[in-house]
Amino acid sequence: MKKNAILALLLFTSLTVLGQKKQKKMNELWGEEKEKTEEITHKEHQWYKEAKFAMFIHWGLYAQLAGEYQGQHYWGINEWIMRRAKIESKDYAKLADTFNPVNFDADAIAQLAVDAGMKYVVITAKHHEGFALFDSKASDFNISNTPYKKDLIKQLAKACKKKGLRFGFYYSQMLDWSEKNGFGNDWEFNPDEADVQKYMNEKALPQVKELVTNYGDIGCIFFDTPGPIKHEQVLELKALVEKYQPNCLINSRIGQGLGDFKTLGDNEIPEEPVDGLWESCDTHNNTWAYSKLDFNWKTPKEVAHRLIDVISKGGNYLFNIGPKGDGSVPEVSAMILRETGTWISKYKEAIYGTESMYLGGQTQFAATQKGNKMYLFIKDWPKDNKIYVPKFNSKVVNAYFMDDKSKVSVTNLEGATMMNLPLRMPDPVASVVVVEFDGKPNINSDKVFNTGLTTKLLPHEAELTGCSKRKINWMEIFGDWHAVPIIEKWEGKGSKATWEVNVPKEGMYIVKIKYTSNEDADMQEGILNINEKEYFFVPTFSGDKMKIENKFETRTIRVFKDRKLGVVNFDKTGKQTISVTLNTDDASGWINLASITFEPIIPVENQSISN
Repeated sequence: MKKNAILALLLFTSLTVLGQKKQKKMNELWGEEKEKTEEITHKEHQWYKEAKFAMFIHWGLYAQLAGEYQGQHYWGINEWIMRRAKIESKDYAKLADTFNPVNFDADAIAQLAVDAGMKYVVITAKHHEGFALFDSKASDFNISNTPYKKDLIKQLAKACKKKGLRFGFYYSQMLDWSEKNGFGNDWEFNPDEADVQKYMNEKALPQVKELVTNYGDIGCIFFDTPGPIKHEQVLELKALVEKYQPNCLINSRIGQGLGDFKTLGDNEIPEEPVDGLWESCDTHNNTWAYSKLDFNWKTPKEVAHRLIDVISKGGNYLFNIGPKGDGSVPEVSAMILRETGTWISKYKEAIYGTESMYLGGQTQFAATQKGNKMYLFIKDWPKDNKIYVPKFNSKVVNAYFMDDKSKVSVTNLEGATMMNLPLRMPDPVASVVVVEFDGKPNINSDKVFNTGLTTKLLPHEAELTGCSKRKINWMEIFGDWHAVPIIEKWEGKGSKATWEVNVPKEGMYIVKIKYTSNEDADMQEGILNINEKEYFFVPTFSGDKMKIENKFETRTIRVFKDRKLGVVNFDKTGKQTISVTLNTDDASGWINLASITFEPIIPVENQSISN
């Protein structure tokens, strides 16, 4: 529980900077250990702030393999199949001899991005395999030396410009499994003999120069896994980009905290607002590159909800597709994107060019704002047809559903604001209520309970005594990353997490905790305290396994358990205090607490039919 064993699978056993071995976890390889300290870049970035939704494309020779090599299926992210199957570079290079994506249609892909409501496109010009999708003079391992021969990056850049989309590219600046002096191929090359600077001089820097000089305006660059890159090497790379593309935005994974905007961990959707320019990169299924083994597509509703969760916290949602080896986009993936775009087209005003609006960590609804308007996205319909939000301090001029302009009643209570909603949810994906204020929206920041929706108390909202919080990462299957903030390291009896909440109405609630734990925490007593009333409980072993071994790999599995503690009654309204306290002398760190949920028990007379 205390160590990052969860990342063990992707620890390189011998990562080297000019001969010096140093193990790296994925959050270090992503560049998360040195985040940018500047609040905002000096470059022109308004287009990026307003864009909100973008297309990421992972494509390379690995798409031909589609999750299978020499008759063996490799579950997980297919773009890592070269490493997972430990394919030697000379054998992997033979894939270029058959790479002929005759069904690639740059115009169709750009149109798909437009249909989905996306505003810019980023494609893997070179991923970790080392193969370039463009005509490169710096390395023969590129698209011009395939049966297809045509420059894929040039086609897509041209198509994006024609469709009014900003264009960007992904480039793996350190990981290159086809190069002795690259980084990460420790099954074929001796990392102690690698000369990283030589690799930078002979391949990475020349190829980046080609990309920033041969393909028109580049809106942004997604560098990846900087790993051991030195500060001076990052400065050299950054200076090269800015010499030829002075307003090109560079992500944080360039390394050393020198990016213009932050890229969160793969598939990470934050629970709280993030400062500055940032993006969440997320993939449509479990893999980034196409795999015939993976049809676990996110539905239009899931994509829309994750988009809402990102933009309501101030970020951009970079959503990935993986074309097949023949260049075509999987049919179901394209269908889902178009369906998502249909929903987006109804609510453009609430999405593009908006700013975040924090509503006290709610999870079933969220908000953005622009000018004098607040846009409330309702993802789940309240069972009592009422939404409670932090109290409005600004005067409400008007409130209505965006799609049909039907009015919404808004009432200011003593400690919250209540909205009365119709019996049925107008939009099955998510509905949007527009609230117009007399001036810029000004609302309280209280955590407000809802009487028809589940309310979650989250780690970032708590005051901690004798415990701490952090984000844990793990993989369900190889590369399928998950990130969850937790409260952990309960030092001993009396360690406590406390929340201040506002309860607008008396009532009963089902209380659950969501947590992971090892066997040491099993049956170790805790106390739920609500306004000085104590409720004793014991968590049980969640099933966490710090070491899972199979024929492919060794990894950690985090198992989050939703445990019902009981039913409590709030017999008064207004501000109240809720806490969880460890009540055992030695619980070996106790549980990793992700949330406490309060699910309202709706009185029979207040229940109504809703979809």
